[in-house]
Amino acid sequence: MTRTLLVLTIVIDLAVIGIWLALGAHLGWSMTQVPVKKIDPVTEIEFTEYDHRFVPGVDFLAAGLIGSGTLFTFGLIVSKFTAKPES
Repeated sequence: MTRTLLVLTIVIDLAVIGIWLALGAHLGWSMTQVPVKKIDPVTEIEFTEYDHRFVPGVDFLAAGLIGSGTLFTFGLIVSKFTAKPES
């Protein structure tokens, strides 16, 4: 059971890191709106518009890694208490 949970936690870790990297790998908090600087073509004044998209931050990364670590720790505790004694 411990081996299965170890493999599962590695898969979860790789998935969380992969999703975090693929969606932007923001080093701050997660964002649901991303500022985009644009220039008005007539007045040439710079202004900010917001795109509605999700960019995962370090909170997303930390939650995923802590969750998989908790799962692995739970697996170690369960396997310790359910292990058959040596005869």
